[in-house]
Amino acid sequence: MVFGNAEGILVTTHGPGRLHLYTYGASGGLAGVYGSVSTSRRGVSHFMISHSYNYTKYAFFWDGAGKAECRVGAKPKRYPVGNNWRESAWVKWGETEISTLDVSPEYFAGAVGRENQVTCFLIPEDLSY
Repeated sequence: MVFGNAEGILVTTHGPGRLHLYTYGASGGLAGVYGSVSTSRRGVSHFMISHSYNYTKYAFFWDGAGKAECRVGAKPKRYPVGNNWRESAWVKWGETEISTLDVSPEYFAGAVGRENQVTCFLIPEDLSY
């Protein structure tokens, strides 16, 4: 289950680029939030998309040199990540599958841009201590 049992969304990318994230569907009238996190790595990069207690829907895409795929936590099933908002990967809090959604411009009505301030984190390349 997405964001249940400490299972975030793990995104694996190839080459330099930006992972764009849009979180929305908040209760209480909060505006959606969009932004991106970049990597300059030439090889493989891993990103973790974390939950937000305020938002229930997450759309994301990879704007980079190579392909990208994602999975829920440590689950083995992998899903494609699109290259633009029209073919973005999409999930709702508590779902078990990631799907594709055409995030048209009207989704962003009233949304707030927060570059490098979204709940998406680049995992360090070297985790040895």
